[in-house]
Amino acid sequence: MVAIVRNGFTLIELMVAVAIVGILSAIAYPSYQQYVLKTHRAEASRVLLTAANIQERRLADYGFYTDNVAALGVASDGMTASGRYQLQVVLRDAGSFTLEATARGPQTADTECLVFTLDHTGQRNRSLPSSLFCWD
Repeated sequence: MVAIVRNGFTLIELMVAVAIVGILSAIAYPSYQQYVLKTHRAEASRVLLTAANIQERRLADYGFYTDNVAALGVASDGMTASGRYQLQVVLRDAGSFTLEATARGPQTADTECLVFTLDHTGQRNRSLPSSLFCWD
């Protein structure tokens, strides 16, 4: 009696394994992409809170707010370090401001949270109250 030893996989076994991996990756990749977009929201809130803090220091030191984004610790074109958000400053009068971070580039795929705003009173997304969850 001769024993036949089989080493390796058959082509069908290999194709089933490839199909399972393909199905799992098709399910997991979109979820991963959403997670990555959500993690970049933290940059928008950090930049806005830092800029608001600098605005308050400027008010205490000089008696007025600035609309110069470079003075608020952001690049002169208003883009954040990752290039995912652009910061804008709107001065209402001598005693009030609104900071706005708008999604740019790959972050525009995060359609739930395209705009973050913060005003001089600390109010977040005043004009978009349904998107307050974006700050979490």
